[in-house]
Amino acid sequence: MHPRQQPKRGPFSLPLLALLLVVLVLAGLGAGRLSKGGPSARVETTERETAPVAVAPAEPPPARPAAPPTPPAVAGTAPAQQAEPELLIVPPGNDDPRPDGPLHPHPITPRHIRIQHENALIGQLNGAMDVEDGAGLRRLLDEYRREYPEDENQLQEGYGIIADCLEHPGDASRAAGRRYYDRERGSILRLFVQRHCLDR
Repeated sequence: MHPRQQPKRGPFSLPLLALLLVVLVLAGLGAGRLSKGGPSARVETTERETAPVAVAPAEPPPARPAAPPTPPAVAGTAPAQQAEPELLIVPPGNDDPRPDGPLHPHPITPRHIRIQHENALIGQLNGAMDVEDGAGLRRLLDEYRREYPEDENQLQEGYGIIADCLEHPGDASRAAGRRYYDRERGSILRLFVQRHCLDR
């Protein structure tokens, strides 16, 4: 009789191989945990965190320099104020030497205010003329004659002729307009006289 032949097996059986694999995986996990600071490291960290930390005493901030003493106020005097530097005025001529630093374009004087008012009044006269309001133009012209009798720009006659042409169109106002138009070749109102008196 031949003895029973056992089946041939490899050097490792399958269950043994699986067990070895599980052991290696667990060993790898444990080694990683220990290298990253496993439970024992965590306990040490916790103990370190709860231990009191010695803090160096804070140094007091540096002392500010003492302000200079203010002189005692004299009765009846106001405290001295620091005067602002006075700005110079732009020289009148283009070729005049200009001082360094910021400059006022020009002083605001009563003369400048009067010129501004005259310009505003001329703007109103032109507005009344544009809408052909003869009565409004005449009312503003009366104000202009009262406040600026010198008539430096020689506008009052032209506005008066235009007001006549708007309020009383006809041969007489047209003839006055023609005389003004032919004579006053440099007037800024010449074209308006033509429009309101001659081209109607």
